[in-house]
Amino acid sequence: MGDVGLREAKREATAHALARAAFDLARERGVDGFTIDEIASRAGYSRRTFANHYAGKEEAIVAVAPAQVNHALDTTPADDLSLIDWLHAVALQQLSGGLLDLLRELRVLAQQHPPLRPHLLEVQHLIRETAREAVLARVEGPAAEVHAHLLVGAAYGVLTCVLDGHIAVRTDATATDIPETEGADMSLDDFLDRAFSYLRTGF
Repeated sequence: MGDVGLREAKREATAHALARAAFDLARERGVDGFTIDEIASRAGYSRRTFANHYAGKEEAIVAVAPAQVNHALDTTPADDLSLIDWLHAVALQQLSGGLLDLLRELRVLAQQHPPLRPHLLEVQHLIRETAREAVLARVEGPAAEVHAHLLVGAAYGVLTCVLDGHIAVRTDATATDIPETEGADMSLDDFLDRAFSYLRTGF
């Protein structure tokens, strides 16, 4: 890894440490219960370093999610699947592994502190765009690209009801202290199976 790569890796590690400190403090005390100086101190950095990465604590709190989104597709499903089956596998890969539960916790915080909401919407957009980029990298030709855009738009339009908490589903690691998971009678796998079945055969 060259000097540029090392600097970027160090910058990412610093940003993640600050985001994790902000998120942990928000869980412990509520968003209004701590200061930027306390975030920086917990992460082991200065307030100036915090300002080099984030415009405010709301942005920092939600920044724990993009790192997880970006790493969810470090590996992608096998290419021998049909495009819609491949996207089904991509969606499962994205939303499992803790991301869905993290989004739930962030929504609870946003209910208590509405300025977090725009940052959460940005995370939902990133989830969709990451999937779109992965699908577009798999297809060739203008017609295939149009098909890919339509497929991702339709699929992630459907998935929005889970991403925004309107439909509660269980994950393997679902936290029992998150209110919206109470009474969830469908697993993430079951929901995705149903959603993609509708996409294949119609509603």
